[in-house]
Amino acid sequence: MMAGEVHPWLVWGAWGAGGLLASGMVLTFLRIALGPTLADRVVAVDVLATMIIGALAVVALATGTPLLLDIALAIALIVFLGTVAMAMTIERGIFK
Repeated sequence: MMAGEVHPWLVWGAWGAGGLLASGMVLTFLRIALGPTLADRVVAVDVLATMIIGALAVVALATGTPLLLDIALAIALIVFLGTVAMAMTIERGIFK
């Protein structure tokens, strides 16, 4: 194998992980749409963002592009701040 080439098993594993992440994202979209409370929807958005971060990590691993890991880290920080802000807003009773 030459430098920069990706092993075929890694590509197959990435496709499998991508399929699992895609099916999980569909179920998470259902929770966002049908969630009975706002807290359920906030948790579902957090789970969806985690799955997007996982998908970026899988693509970075399969393609050998480390820049995607930096993007995933930035998304994780933004989502964390958004989740904390929504939790504080729900706790104060602004949204019910």
